[in-house]
Amino acid sequence: MCEIPKGAPMGYSTFRPLNNPRDQHVYLELLDKTTIDVLHTLGLHPIRNQFWQYPLCNVYRLWQPDELHQLLLGLVKYLLHWLLKYLKGRNVKDQFDNRFTSVPRYPGLQCFSTQFDSMRSGSGQGKEIQGMIRTLAVNCAAILDSSQDAGKTAAETASDEMVMGAVLALCEFSLCVSKQNHSDPSLAALDDGLKRFYKKKGAFRDQKMSKSAKAKVDELMARESHHF
Repeated sequence: MCEIPKGAPMGYSTFRPLNNPRDQHVYLELLDKTTIDVLHTLGLHPIRNQFWQYPLCNVYRLWQPDELHQLLLGLVKYLLHWLLKYLKGRNVKDQFDNRFTSVPRYPGLQCFSTQFDSMRSGSGQGKEIQGMIRTLAVNCAAILDSSQDAGKTAAETASDEMVMGAVLALCEFSLCVSKQNHSDPSLAALDDGLKRFYKKKGAFRDQKMSKSAKAKVDELMARESHHF
């Protein structure tokens, strides 16, 4: 992750924990002093880190979440598959496909001419999913809210609300986590969005398992409940 000038000796790295020359100067002046509080104001701790001894090792980028694979191609992609199965079971998938492929052109929004489940898998799928979540909540809200027909049961209404809550929570989380810089309010928003998603995602339980697997789970739960 660091830049190495051409012709530099083996093991040479331009990376330093302090890239700001002013902070480096202050740090050198404070090395001989015992005022630790002043170092803490600069975010510095006079503790030697053994990882700094390894060449080309940036200790500030060792453990970072992989947004592409863990979030976009993980949680969000599974959410899209569960959502399509749910909409198909509610007989409103055609409405979703029409809205999904009819998003008007607008700066920052990606338009799709084909349905999501007909797209081929490829290296650009992560970018496509990132574009989908920008309009996913809006498309779903209009469909699930407009299905307030007379024949809709209370269970279907509650299920639609849970599905909409899970979609909205994960979309907000995905959009917020892509920020370059975070603050206490943004971290609180991420935590709130993740908690709301895990609270609502139970509405997709039937979409996550096959009929045979679901039958086995139901049988196991019934047997355990009987023993209890």
